[in-house]
Amino acid sequence: MVSVLEGMLKFAVMTTNSNLFNLICQCFGDDTIECCRFHDDVALSRAIYREDYHAILVDAATGIDSTRAVFARRACYGDRRAPLIVVGSFADRDSIERAFEAGADDVVLSPVDRSELAVRTFLALRRFQSTPAAPTEESAALGPYKLDRRAGVVLVNDRIVRLTVREFAIAWLLFSRAGEYVSRRQIAGAIWSSTEDIVGRTLEQHIYKLRKKLELNGSSGVQLRTMYAHGYRIELCDSTVEIDAEATLAARACRALDVHPRDSEAARTAQPWGQYAAFWNLGAPGSASLVANFVATETAHAGSDSSTYASLSIPAALLRNGTRQRR
Repeated sequence: MVSVLEGMLKFAVMTTNSNLFNLICQCFGDDTIECCRFHDDVALSRAIYREDYHAILVDAATGIDSTRAVFARRACYGDRRAPLIVVGSFADRDSIERAFEAGADDVVLSPVDRSELAVRTFLALRRFQSTPAAPTEESAALGPYKLDRRAGVVLVNDRIVRLTVREFAIAWLLFSRAGEYVSRRQIAGAIWSSTEDIVGRTLEQHIYKLRKKLELNGSSGVQLRTMYAHGYRIELCDSTVEIDAEATLAARACRALDVHPRDSEAARTAQPWGQYAAFWNLGAPGSASLVANFVATETAHAGSDSSTYASLSIPAALLRNGTRQRR
């Protein structure tokens, strides 16, 4: 099988299990094959971006998810230059199907048979070299937004909005998972093949530009929501409901206090103050009738024959029954 493939081959292997890595190396124990080990998907994604690998083998124990950097990058950029084979144990048949949905080209179950792994890898490699890669989804839509991955443009109400390569890749990652939060770590790994600590500021700038260019503020029925410790989410929104809610809150804020004095002692006490507050906000002269004058005597200045008096106006509601005015 190796003879049909010419030249030196490089296989990228992502696993934290040394025993599995050694087993894979034994499967391809040939001088023309080099196996390179990576411990996490960000490092693997960065290496795939910088170098050419003929096959990618991923340990199922590291986690198989379409938002993982190595899978998300293939989806965002349409980067399928090499077959991806997942190796390991799966809980059930649904788990295997999810691996294929995430982007795996083949699956080898544990316990791993060295001959089976070698045959499946070379068959997948030969398929990639002899025929074009299987067509992937080239468009995504949500509300008035339509993304064309082949052209790298977004249509908003049939109006073309052009984005940079990375802006479009972020948009594709978010729109293809509409309604789900995509973390900063996932975006950093998929788009930059790096960690959020390194590209954090750059990521925020791209999100800001994306939000501005596509007007993802809800005005078109779609908004880009940010939640701390969760990430970013594209979602449909009902702008009419939000406007009505804001109007209701504003009305409540402006509404005068509506209390019936007959309800309770607290209500009887609060009623004058509510009226006073309403008049105060409106600046009505009638509020004077609800105010009592309170005169306080300040300490007389030393050596002075007369005392200084100050007049302080307070709501009548604050003066309880039986309170005397000091004169």
